[in-house]
Amino acid sequence: MNQSELLALAQQYMVDKALIVVVVLLVLGYFLKRTPHIPDWSIPWLLTLAGIFLACGILQACTIENIVQGILAAGVASLTHQLWKQTTEKSGSEQ
Repeated sequence: MNQSELLALAQQYMVDKALIVVVVLLVLGYFLKRTPHIPDWSIPWLLTLAGIFLACGILQACTIENIVQGILAAGVASLTHQLWKQTTEKSGSEQ
């Protein structure tokens, strides 16, 4: 999946205002990953909660649709991070 396919998929299911949440979650995830006292397993949960709160705030209502937008934003942010990580970092056997 390349970047244009990912963006098309995100735009198909997400409202335009919620796409900014993806960028914010990517930055937040970057800083959480480098925080020594936060375990890696908790980062997706924290990003999901942050995505819900940010989506409800940006879309100015806490409805089921906006909660789903926050969850989708967290999913797209995690997928984007994993795509980047898997394509740029090589394991020892691939070098």
